[in-house]
Formats: sequence, C-alpha cells, structure tokens
Amino acid sequence: GGLGLLGVCDLAVAGPGASFALTEVRIGVAPAVISLPLLPRLDPSAAARYCLTGERFDGAEAARIGLVTAYAPDVDAGLEPMLDGLRRAAPGALTETKKLLTARVLDAFDDHSDACTALSARLFGATEAREGTEAFLERREPPWVL
Repeated sequence: GGLGLLGVCDLAVAGPGASFALTEVRIGVAPAVISLPLLPRLDPSAAARYCLTGERFDGAEAARIGLVTAYAPDVDAGLEPMLDGLRRAAPGALTETKKLLTARVLDAFDDHSDACTALSARLFGATEAREGTEAFLERREPPWVL
C-alpha cells in the first residue's frame, strides 16, 4: 500500500535510509491495484524486475526508475528547490499542469480499476495468498521457495 501512495505523489525525495520493495508475489498475490498509479511512472524493465522478484531497492534506484522524483543525501535540501518552484508558480497554472500530469494515471484507473480490483480480491482469497501470508507472519519461507 505504501508504494501505491507514493505512486500518486507529484513530487517525492528519497534519502539514504529509504528502501522499497514490491513484495506481493512473495506472499502469493499480484500488485494489481497499486499497479494503476505505479506502472505509468516506472521504467518498464525495472517494473518487471521488481514486481516479479520482490527485490528490495534503495532510494537512488527508486529515483533512477521513476518511483521518486529525486534521491538526496539530505531529503530537506533535496526538496527545497522543488518547494521554491511551487511557491513561485501561479495557482491556476499549477492546477492545469496537474491535470496534464495525472491524465495517464486517471485513464488507467478508468480503464483498469474494476479488473485490477477483481484480480486482487481473487488472489487474496486464494490458497497461495493464505499460505504466503501465514509464512510471512510466521517468519518462514512459503512452500514454493526453491
């Protein structure tokens, strides 16, 4: 869920302590609903890698693949030029620009949210998800790990 929220942020800066992972496949489900805001912004090959493997990655990689706007050793310092730019922008121009920037994500929700929600519900109700969730909570490997 956290990455889905991050996916709808216009601007985000990751610092050196940040780590990210799309771990749904490791518990037996797919990143269905969160794919709606994430896939339009992520590099396609990176999306495939991290959605399929559940690997953890750091803030610098998150910036490289488009999950966050920037990586900065000092997050406050990294945000400052963006905040300054927002403070200098005309409110009406920001509103219209926001519409332009979110059009692809909103289209994805309009076109795919019902199917993604149904897929998510089906997978979360399946045996694999129950076993994967139990394994996660019990801090053990699920049976499909080779």
